[in-house]
Amino acid sequence: MDGKILKKKLQSLDIQMNEIAKRLNISPQNLQNRFKSKEITLDFLIEVSKAVNVSVYYFIKDTIYENEFLQPDNLIVKEPDSEFLPNKNNVVDAKNQTIEILQREVQDLRNDKDFLKNIINSNLVKRNPETDSQQA
Repeated sequence: MDGKILKKKLQSLDIQMNEIAKRLNISPQNLQNRFKSKEITLDFLIEVSKAVNVSVYYFIKDTIYENEFLQPDNLIVKEPDSEFLPNKNNVVDAKNQTIEILQREVQDLRNDKDFLKNIINSNLVKRNPETDSQQA
């Protein structure tokens, strides 16, 4: 991928280049130098996509590189060698981390629900006409 295309795609995201450089832990000058490159590495493209929270395909879509990633219907895809497959332990760890995050989010939502329920109930008691007339 050409650095000019990468820069143009990043500009369309409306994120300041200084912010992108900061997220990548590189200097803004280094980022600008990357844009001058005729060939952006896949590793760097993946880092950038993570930094700006978009798919790598976002940078390829609607460019001259898109056709290189499309597979014809008659193409036979070979299974990758085992050295290129993700490590099973890494997949399990990532799955467990995701489960933990989701469990914390569920608990936070339950806490918020209980908190809001208590607020609503206390306001209903304060504004209940039957309670007001009985107290009078």
